[in-house]
Amino acid sequence: MAEGTKAYIEDRDGNKILPATDWSIVQNKPTNLARTDQLPTLSPWQRDGIVYKNGAYDWDHVHNGYNCAYRVADMGSFKIVEVRLVFGVNRDIVDDTEVINLPAAIRPDGDEETWQSTGIRGVFTHTMPNGDIHVYCQKFGDGDKYSHDSMITYHKTYFTTI
Repeated sequence: MAEGTKAYIEDRDGNKILPATDWSIVQNKPTNLARTDQLPTLSPWQRDGIVYKNGAYDWDHVHNGYNCAYRVADMGSFKIVEVRLVFGVNRDIVDDTEVINLPAAIRPDGDEETWQSTGIRGVFTHTMPNGDIHVYCQKFGDGDKYSHDSMITYHKTYFTTI
């Protein structure tokens, strides 16, 4: 077996810098890890703090409303958030209507804004920079609208430092 060339990182005075081996001095480590050989895991699905507005509701009529939920992996200095929303609205929408507010603890940081097609002609989900979810109907012709009680799906995974 061939032996590799040793390489050292040195400071400006020529002192060799060795990697930290004491877990207690590692900075910005995930809070859910006790040892260096563990990897962060996603939390169980949660719905705490999801607020429905303007007639929006969780589509799950059987399993107590877990179609609208989120889970988080704490990576230390940032979090990975997965959000899934399967919902309906109990009224027609022909414009831009706020339907869901996400909890502050999982809102994207920065100035993120996204649009997703719903599969219904001219109807999109619109994620606002503050994390609020809107249903937007772009009218291409007469009769274009979100018809009440139609299912809308939304799935997004993102990073946040909040």
